[in-house]
Amino acid sequence: MTSESVAHTERVRRYYDRNSAAFERLGQGQASIHRAVWGPGVTNRQQAFHYVDKLLLETLSPGASVVDLGCGLGASLLYLASRIDMTGEGLTLSPKQAQRAAELASETENVRCREGDYLAVPADLYASADLTFSIEAFLHSPDADGYFREASRTLRPDGKLVICDDFLTAAGAQNTGQKLLQDFRTGWEVGSLLTVVQVSALAEKHGLTLVRDLDLTPHLELRRPRDRWITAVVTLGRVFRPQGEYWRSLLGGDALQRALVRGLLNYRFLEFKRA
Repeated sequence: MTSESVAHTERVRRYYDRNSAAFERLGQGQASIHRAVWGPGVTNRQQAFHYVDKLLLETLSPGASVVDLGCGLGASLLYLASRIDMTGEGLTLSPKQAQRAAELASETENVRCREGDYLAVPADLYASADLTFSIEAFLHSPDADGYFREASRTLRPDGKLVICDDFLTAAGAQNTGQKLLQDFRTGWEVGSLLTVVQVSALAEKHGLTLVRDLDLTPHLELRRPRDRWITAVVTLGRVFRPQGEYWRSLLGGDALQRALVRGLLNYRFLEFKRA
């Protein structure tokens, strides 16, 4: 990797080392530190936090092998393992996340999470997975092409790759709201912010064909009272120009919300199949 990519990866690692405990403690999803998605059939908040996991579950058959690239605290793997016979391997940049994930999975023999970089997947994961997935982790990559190269290496023939994340819309790609998107990139350590068309082209280079594309944006919670309060804080903060990681995170989260509302970004579930 380039020195710039190495520096970006280190910032992402530091971000999750410093913040994952707070995400788990303060977030409403506990170990699931992803967004709530109020999709069809969802009736409560717990189901909303696992809606994307449920979509993953529908792609699996008993006995499947699963790899989570950017596994966080391992919540998605544990959810899947509690509902179907499978084995799961997770990689996270953050040693603190890996340690906490190991604690959460200590009573589950068929799930393991470890520290690792999905741009350099361990050789023991090559050709091992029926399903590889990344939830809100792909956009952190400083090398989108490298991500697809390594993800493809993990898959068995006919294996599936799922990415659930934020992607640029046509409006977002046409120099619209660039200050907003730059705040998002900076605040959330974004390395790969692309359109679905760009992502699909990169995947094709590595033998992966897009077979399903779900737009989950209409099912997100956007502009809640909490989010409006953060917008007010960010607006006031611009006057005093505070510094620091926490401020950048607030700025990035607010920018993400507003970019989704304005149609510059979409939150999508993309499923690819390996030839």
